[in-house]
Amino acid sequence: MVTNSDFNFTNNETVILELPFSEHIEELRQRLFHIFWIILLLTCVAFIEVKLLVKILELPVDNVKFFQLSPGEYFVSTVKISFYTGLLFGSPFAIGQIILFLLPGLTKKETKVILPLLLSSLFLFGLGLLFFVLCFNSSSFKFFFKL
Repeated sequence: MVTNSDFNFTNNETVILELPFSEHIEELRQRLFHIFWIILLLTCVAFIEVKLLVKILELPVDNVKFFQLSPGEYFVSTVKISFYTGLLFGSPFAIGQIILFLLPGLTKKETKVILPLLLSSLFLFGLGLLFFVLCFNSSSFKFFFKL
C-alpha cells in the first residue's frame, strides 16, 4: 500500500486562478447564451399559455377586451405579451448569471455585501410587482379608459 504524506487537508489555502482575456469572453458568451435560451424557453411557454395571460391582464378592468385594428396586430400582441412575460420571469436567472460572472472578480468583503443585496433586491422586485398588480393596475386602467 502506497501512502503519500503530501496530502494536507487542514491547510485551507485559496487558489487564485487568473484567466486570460479570451477565457473571460468565452465565459461571458456562455452565460449570455444561457440567459438567451432560458428567456426563449419561458417566452415559448408563455406563448402557449397566452390566452390565460390575456385573461389575467383583462381581469382588473370590467367590460374591456383587447381588440385588433390591423390584420396582424393580434399575433404581434400575443408575441409581445409572451416576450415580456418570458423576460419578466427570466430576469432573476439573468441577474444570477451576471452575478456569477462577476463574483470571482470580487473580494471576500464585496461578496459578503453583494449576496444579501441580490436576495433583497429580488424580494423587493417581486414585492413591487405585487404592489402594481394589486393597487395600481386597476386604478390606472380605469383612469386611462375614461379619457
